[in-house]
Amino acid sequence: MRHRTRAITWALLLAGMPLALGVVPLAAQEQTRESMALDNTAAQWSFQFAYQRMLDYRQDTLANGFVRPAGNKGYAQFRMVAPISLGTVTILPRLTARLSENKDGEWGLSPTDLFALIVPFQWSTGRLGVGPDLVFPGSAKVGSNEWAYGLAGAVIQRFFDEKLMVGLLLQQTWGRRDVIDPDQPVPTDSTETGANPIIINPFVNLQLGNGWYLGTNDLQAQYSWEFGGWKLPVGARLGYVLVRPKNSWNFYVEYATDFATGDWPGAAAKHKVRINASFSIPVG
Repeated sequence: MRHRTRAITWALLLAGMPLALGVVPLAAQEQTRESMALDNTAAQWSFQFAYQRMLDYRQDTLANGFVRPAGNKGYAQFRMVAPISLGTVTILPRLTARLSENKDGEWGLSPTDLFALIVPFQWSTGRLGVGPDLVFPGSAKVGSNEWAYGLAGAVIQRFFDEKLMVGLLLQQTWGRRDVIDPDQPVPTDSTETGANPIIINPFVNLQLGNGWYLGTNDLQAQYSWEFGGWKLPVGARLGYVLVRPKNSWNFYVEYATDFATGDWPGAAAKHKVRINASFSIPVG
């Protein structure tokens, strides 16, 4: 009950982000196309194709005395954003699907995430939104085969004539999950309903000029309400944005490593790399 209460508190914070920040709707200045290509909250059609490879995993000893397990070898990711404009409010449905390879070389569809970011709050150099999050079950060979539901929220802010962008994405879902006995190295055969780990995704992008930029990797830090453990990825991204008259491309390569506490029972990649190509079409 204590873990569920804390997760619900985070969900309420997600829903109340606009009030907590004192944000009011304002006319947003026109954002540059190069900045939009790096902005997940911009009103544009977006199609992402990425491949991530986990080169190896940490094998440290967990708090229960067992060695940390290895995870999937990698995945191919497709992400699509289809903006919907409703007057002063923009809705950004984002679908993320992954075809993953497990540690035994078997491929399967990972859980598919769909959330609709509702963006009613914009100001001259940023925007904020909150919306529902739904996770469709995938193959048990590469991830969870259970439904999950929850909330997601995002806020971005641009500085120095849009050369610097910082932001934060939060996701919290609930669903059925495997019961893990702290005295056993693998999940049991039973399941329970509860809060999944919260995903805290800060990001920073710095434009270097001539289309090049530096950024953080996909920093999806996670906290387990059930075990009180953290997984913290650290890494960097080098990218190039090609702006064309009616569309733009975003290419990047990134490297990251995961740090995890002994109370985080899941896998933690020691070295992982990603390549990406994203195509976007601004609305209007």
